[in-house]
Amino acid sequence: MRRLGLALTIGLACLPAVAGAQLTTPVDWKWRQDAEAPIATGLQMKPGEWAFVQMPPGWHVTTGPGVLLYPSAHGDLAGHFALESEVFLFPGQSDEEYGVFLGGQNVDSSPSPDYVAFVLRRDGQAAVLRRRGGQTSTLAAWQSNAAILPGKAGEDPVKNVLKVDLDPQSGTFWVNGMKILSVPRAELSTDGRVGFRIGKDMNLHITSFNVTRKMAPVPLKKE
Repeated sequence: MRRLGLALTIGLACLPAVAGAQLTTPVDWKWRQDAEAPIATGLQMKPGEWAFVQMPPGWHVTTGPGVLLYPSAHGDLAGHFALESEVFLFPGQSDEEYGVFLGGQNVDSSPSPDYVAFVLRRDGQAAVLRRRGGQTSTLAAWQSNAAILPGKAGEDPVKNVLKVDLDPQSGTFWVNGMKILSVPRAELSTDGRVGFRIGKDMNLHITSFNVTRKMAPVPLKKE
């Protein structure tokens, strides 16, 4: 982990000397910002800009305002599915959230998109939040867990793997292979767009975003 974090840090530090213009914003993704801000060309950011670029493996995101990022090719998801993403959190001062969202409605055009987000914070806490009608409510309150690697200013990037798993009874939320939260399925609005939810002034490298559709019937849990 330390070696990969160091490699990413060195890679970013060398970008201005190499060719920032080679880093392009992915054409198969869309975004929805909390407030309008211009997107940078590559990672050569001017004051007030933000960046979202392809950087194999995955993408690098440096936010200004908070943002929803979502792949246009997936369209809406419904039923039973799982989301999984590997995220590297870079050092910084922002205590805003980062993670994945599902059940996205009205994300393309409405002034108030609706979604459910499974998110972490730099202090090593996780929560499940619902955004509806311009208001944010809590489905699972912020809480610490030993499975979540916290990120501190001035230290190496940290890696956390987030997973959301939906079955008929519940949505379960995992970090680094450990189940940390659960919400009854009846309380979750899960049909719709999926993607990333990232708060303001965050610096992340995301190496994967995997969606698994469960086609076979899911057995009911026995009481």
